[in-house]
Amino acid sequence: MITSDSLPPSIGDRTRKFIKRHDVRMSFLYGSFFTLLFIFLGLSFYPKFMPKIMSEQMQNGKEVIVYFTVISAPIAGLVLGIALYTFLNRHKGDTPPPDGPAIRTNTPVILVWTVVSSLFCLVAIVWGLVEMNVASSEAAENEPNAIVVEVTGSQWVWNFNYPEYGFSTDKLNLPIDRPVVFRITSVDVNHSFWPVQLGVKVDANRYAVTTARTTPNVLGVIDIKCAELCGLYHAYMESEGEIMTAANFNSWVKAEGGHTA
Repeated sequence: MITSDSLPPSIGDRTRKFIKRHDVRMSFLYGSFFTLLFIFLGLSFYPKFMPKIMSEQMQNGKEVIVYFTVISAPIAGLVLGIALYTFLNRHKGDTPPPDGPAIRTNTPVILVWTVVSSLFCLVAIVWGLVEMNVASSEAAENEPNAIVVEVTGSQWVWNFNYPEYGFSTDKLNLPIDRPVVFRITSVDVNHSFWPVQLGVKVDANRYAVTTARTTPNVLGVIDIKCAELCGLYHAYMESEGEIMTAANFNSWVKAEGGHTA
């Protein structure tokens, strides 16, 4: 005769039993602390150490970093919570430690972990695809007011050609509130074009041209760096530029020997 005692425990019974365990409750408590800590750091602390925001693209990049920190906080918090509980309650003595409860065969734990991880990956993929579409250069290429800058990387300098104005220079100066299309390439090894405050970072590949777009919206100095190891003096492959008013930009173009409309 089959009785209720002889039946295997249901998922609900296993879940209630799992939640009542002391190690589970303490790990959850520690994990909640770390989760709240990471959320606080992501919203209030990390942004203070980011570069100055001088374009909409840079603002979008900041938001992605902050929101991804918040979204991933529970996963990181749970892992650290379990690690902290394990460290504080590690086995002592000469006897072998007792076997812990099996997690690989615990259906509720497997289901929760799988669903949460899948949702996080789905959010990351969809968000990334949306941001890539927004950052696409196609819209800027079709804007009649966009300024085109041909960026060429070489060991270990950047060169900027302004075909509209008929000159080249090692300075990247741009007018404020005007869309910019960068056409980026390299004449030797691979580099990575990174005007930090504009939120653009694109590989400069030999024999290939890659486009990127941005619209500067804040006046000030920008830093241009190479973000890919490209040889002995990679760390010195950097320069400065400036976001200027339209009048000051035109004056600079004339001083460089270029022509304005």
